[in-house]
Amino acid sequence: MDLKEFMSAEKAHVEREIEAFMALEKGRSPDDALIGRSVEFLAEFTLRESKRVRSILMIMGYIACGGRDVERIRRASVSMELIQSMLLIHDDLMDGSDMRRGGPSFHRLFGGPDPSNGSLGRSMALINGDLAESMAENVLASSGFPPRRCISAIKAQSEMVRDTGYGQVLDVSIFGRKDVTEEDIERLQYYKTAVYTVCGPLRIGALLAGARKGQLKALDAYAAPVGVSFQIIDDVLGFYGDPKKGGPSDISDLKEGKRTFMLLDLLGSCTEEERSYVNRMVGSPDLTLEDVKRIRTLARSYGVDAMSRDRARVKVEKGGAALEGSDLDPMMKGYLIRIANDLLERA
Repeated sequence: MDLKEFMSAEKAHVEREIEAFMALEKGRSPDDALIGRSVEFLAEFTLRESKRVRSILMIMGYIACGGRDVERIRRASVSMELIQSMLLIHDDLMDGSDMRRGGPSFHRLFGGPDPSNGSLGRSMALINGDLAESMAENVLASSGFPPRRCISAIKAQSEMVRDTGYGQVLDVSIFGRKDVTEEDIERLQYYKTAVYTVCGPLRIGALLAGARKGQLKALDAYAAPVGVSFQIIDDVLGFYGDPKKGGPSDISDLKEGKRTFMLLDLLGSCTEEERSYVNRMVGSPDLTLEDVKRIRTLARSYGVDAMSRDRARVKVEKGGAALEGSDLDPMMKGYLIRIANDLLERA
């Protein structure tokens, strides 16, 4: 089975497990109309179209370290999807985003378009994000793996959520700053993206398999640089317009003033006059589509996107090298290297 077939098959399995878990959760929730809507909305939100990368990586981490109870790890991987829902719900609330995965953001599900319902929507988004995290803990605790492995996995998941929270704090702390360094951005990308996109899922799956120290070390050494490269490539796409939001017409990253390697390299490459203009317009509410076109043209003229791709390539190579000589399952090792290399093809 090639990687594409494997991921497609596991995606289908994971989604069936999400449906089953949410049906069970609805059946054991209190008989209350608003609670019932909460569980229904959370199920619908979690089941919206997604690649299920994090849950599949958790399954891969398990198999890579010798795990063989695939049915059980698929059920346990629902925890990753619920953590993802929690983070997206809270992120949309902080950003004031109205859409997520082709549908209304969670606070809009409850609040709707009527501004007078905004308070209800915000409150329910906060509550349901917390509920999703609680459900994720329950999934691992009741997964049926040996108790010591469950405890280790729950601890790792808790640390993953904590570190992602630190990433959000770092994101807020550098917002709008003009003195952001490469080290600032690297640290932000590790905590905000790499930890819960690659590092956490692989480690949790590995712990449920009873991984040895050498196996954990190899997976961690792979996951950190590959997770950062994921965000680097995402930022390249976002700089030129997120294709999921409308391609070049999407100017959200530049309008929000998002601090990325793309922006840092542009500011370090252009003239003093151009630098003044970019600093003035990025993050400004007065930013227009014409300004964005000019900034994107400047970036292309200085080859800034190539600089970011080179950064990502170095990290992908570092991640792949970390798996060499490890005693991980050969097929999973090959899949992980392929996933890392495929990242570079996205931009």
